[in-house]
Amino acid sequence: MPTRDCHPMSDTVADHRRDLARAFLDRHAPGYGSLQAASSDASNRRYWRAEYPDGSTRIVMDSPPEKEPVEPFLDVHGRLEAADLPVPQVHARDLEHGLLLLDDLGSDTLFAWQAQAEPAERAAALADCRAQLVSVARVETSGLPAFDTARLTTEMQLFDEWYRAGHLAADWSPEQQATWQRLRDQIAERLAAMPPVFVHRDYHSRNLMRWSNEWAIIDFQDAVTGPLPYDLVSLLRDSYIDWPSDWVEREIDDFHEQAREAGLTEASREAFVEDFAWVAVQRHLKVLGIFARLSRRDGKHGYLDDLPLTWRHLQWALVRAPELAPLRELIADLEPENAPENARD
Repeated sequence: MPTRDCHPMSDTVADHRRDLARAFLDRHAPGYGSLQAASSDASNRRYWRAEYPDGSTRIVMDSPPEKEPVEPFLDVHGRLEAADLPVPQVHARDLEHGLLLLDDLGSDTLFAWQAQAEPAERAAALADCRAQLVSVARVETSGLPAFDTARLTTEMQLFDEWYRAGHLAADWSPEQQATWQRLRDQIAERLAAMPPVFVHRDYHSRNLMRWSNEWAIIDFQDAVTGPLPYDLVSLLRDSYIDWPSDWVEREIDDFHEQAREAGLTEASREAFVEDFAWVAVQRHLKVLGIFARLSRRDGKHGYLDDLPLTWRHLQWALVRAPELAPLRELIADLEPENAPENARD
């Protein structure tokens, strides 16, 4: 399971959760030799790795129910499993305490794996993950929350609150604020009007694990119904990897062709690319805000290192969405390099 920064969890709370994980294992998978922290993620979840004398391992997902209930994870897990998509098997569950016993997928994320791979291997892996997205888009969506204008707007507002005003300490005039709100709402309305499909929301290199010659999917509990290009944006315009531009263009074309053949879209290539750009603008604005919030609120300053690439991806998308030229002009002075020297304090 991927990680960047450890949670600011007190020793008392961590020990209590570890004790709960041990009791859970004693009930459902006894005989382990050690229990070590495997990783954490950007939420309140943590992962423990149980090692057994025969060399086998299991993962305990530790998700405090008052903060991160496991029911959404189990719901989406069932949908992905029913679609025959590669996800870790759930071997046991304790809903009251927020514990799940899962397959150990190791630590070979796409992010880690591709850093050591040859270019041809990297390109093939990216193509495999892109191809998998057609099946992801066709997963059952009944009952999932919608990526509606309210949710899309709330996400983009993170950029204004945590990145622009918080991280950069940049002021806007009332006129600039009004322009931002108008453009933000325009983006939300356009995305909400796109035909909805299943959307993972974080289908990127830290949530894809090399496992049994497949790219297994994790961190899927926040799935929604939303725009077809969204997960493709997450993969190809990843905030952690700057994939070669010719690869990105090829994978957009190949996905569009596959999606048309699967009946997921009737859009022309040009229209799909423009939709891709609008979706990318929304997502990158959100991610800039989230990374700034993780630093300022949670003390996870490592995410600030990913701001420059996310900013460049945002500029790439704005160039391909001509109607958003006013937004490009509005935020022109808000590049990460303009952050004050004490931004990590």
